[in-house]
Amino acid sequence: MERVFRPIDMPEVTAILTSIAGQLNFRAVISAASQEISGHLPHDHVDIALMSPDGQMVTAWETGLHTEWDAETTATKAVDVSPIRDLFRGRIDHIITGDAQNDPRFHFEGAFSTPIFAVGLRSRLHVPLKVEGRVFGALSFSTQEIDSYRAEDIGNARIVADILSGYLYALRQGDLARQSAVQQAETEARAEGLRLGARQLAEALEDARRAIGMDLHDQTVADLSRISRNIRRLADRGGAVDSELATLEEDINHCLRELRVIVDDARPSVLELFGFADAVEALMERSASQLMTPAKWQVIDNSSGVIDRMPSHTQVALYRIVQEAVNNAFRHSGAAEIAVQIVASGPRALIRVQDDGKGLSVEMRRHASGIANMRTRAALIDAGFKLKSGPQGTEIRLEIGSAPIRHSAKARPDEYLPDCRG
Repeated sequence: MERVFRPIDMPEVTAILTSIAGQLNFRAVISAASQEISGHLPHDHVDIALMSPDGQMVTAWETGLHTEWDAETTATKAVDVSPIRDLFRGRIDHIITGDAQNDPRFHFEGAFSTPIFAVGLRSRLHVPLKVEGRVFGALSFSTQEIDSYRAEDIGNARIVADILSGYLYALRQGDLARQSAVQQAETEARAEGLRLGARQLAEALEDARRAIGMDLHDQTVADLSRISRNIRRLADRGGAVDSELATLEEDINHCLRELRVIVDDARPSVLELFGFADAVEALMERSASQLMTPAKWQVIDNSSGVIDRMPSHTQVALYRIVQEAVNNAFRHSGAAEIAVQIVASGPRALIRVQDDGKGLSVEMRRHASGIANMRTRAALIDAGFKLKSGPQGTEIRLEIGSAPIRHSAKARPDEYLPDCRG
């Protein structure tokens, strides 16, 4: 008996819209729609195939007869192996065949046509899914009979495709947004894990550094001090070797002074005993004393000890950053004045290290490992780090306990600023 063609009219359009309203996944949408259109477009199988955003892969969801094209089976396939690839590429606006199993369009080298042949699908009708004139997928109807579809069925298929396109596109964009959010969350979790791991490593290294400093102080410094005292006793007894002993004693005393500096760097005892501001002041005084023409320096502390109430690993990290900045200022800037300012407002603290020296060239900053180390230490304790440098000097600014300057995985070199004051 010949099938009577029934065009889809407004009541049917409303019925299709009502059936898919509230459906939250692709399979539920196509399943609901297929029930409403069975009287207009006969089918044993209906599927929707959506392309990836780059247009290279396609994923299908189906209802009726199950094939290997379905997302639960193959997940995705390349568009180029799809038997309806020309439809996806926009080269044609529909495909209709009375028997796909004998249609050369469904047989080409590498074609993934086996799934439709395996379940005996023959008549096929395909129309594109479009949004704003762009093809993003395809809607397909199939039966196991030969010659099920006629030219007038193409119009009905296009109406259904137009009804579904906006809804399916919105669902896909929602899925992509969720996937992007999950990927972003996973990326941030990995980054946070690396950051925490790096911070723990930095803390472990700091502990090891402190232990080495204690060992040097308790053993090596003590041994050298004892040797120095013995030499002094020998020198006090007199003899021909007095001058040699005096020279040896001076050499050992020089080693002791240098070693005490190393010990204090490895184990900042002033920081532990007296607090951050006093430790910075002792650092500045020691650095200034090592210069032939020492610069003027000052430490301005208006922080009310807020840094001393922070976790110990934060205090040490801040001290190490300031230590690097101060050493650079005294040794390389040629500055006449160097200042460290510590201010606080509630839990927020700001540290500024400023000098009036010659500044850093862009090339010097790109290759300065010390700056990279300061940035890394700041990032590990969630502190904002900013460097400004120019002909009138250099300023390093640290922000702690407030919304810090955002750190980027691909941080740009600092802009070369002509003035660091203010």
